[in-house]
Amino acid sequence: MALPDVIFLNGSSSAGKTSLAKALQAKLPEPYLHFGVDDLFPWLPPQWDGTAEGFQLVPLSNGEMPIVVGLEGRRVMRAWRRMLRTAADEGLKFIVDEVMITEGALDEWIGALAGLDVFFVGVRCELGEMQRREAARGDRGAGQALWQHARVHVHGPYDLEVDTTATSSEACAEAILEALAHRPRPSVFERLAQADAS
Repeated sequence: MALPDVIFLNGSSSAGKTSLAKALQAKLPEPYLHFGVDDLFPWLPPQWDGTAEGFQLVPLSNGEMPIVVGLEGRRVMRAWRRMLRTAADEGLKFIVDEVMITEGALDEWIGALAGLDVFFVGVRCELGEMQRREAARGDRGAGQALWQHARVHVHGPYDLEVDTTATSSEACAEAILEALAHRPRPSVFERLAQADAS
């Protein structure tokens, strides 16, 4: 089985992406690094953490909790994507754990990962279960999953979708491995890159 350079997991907060990434690392026959978007936040200086310039959670009256990404936050995200490309150029394979909610994020990823073999996975979960997990975790502002749920998958198709509502991370990882063994080409990232070039 020819493994991709990148396994790209996209889904809402508390959808189970990090647990799925760890399950994949344990099952894949080659080593994969795990880069999660949440890893960015401990890097931030105080000026960009919880501020309009960087990343700010803004509670709404309807119970949603959007994250607003300012100019410096967008700069951090662009740099993060280029850091991951550098890892790939060193011959490292990796799993991306992302929440694509900002305008243009998919196009930026397609540009950053151009020429790489990317397997694009949508990680879904029923909203009620995500809200239950969000409350149980204690490290998420209530309402993030509610706001992200309607936005994170609007960009279009995936190479594969998994649903973690009632399926374990290990079983979802097995489904990804099975799909990798029989995946059609071109991939979604390849098709989107070709469309952008035409």
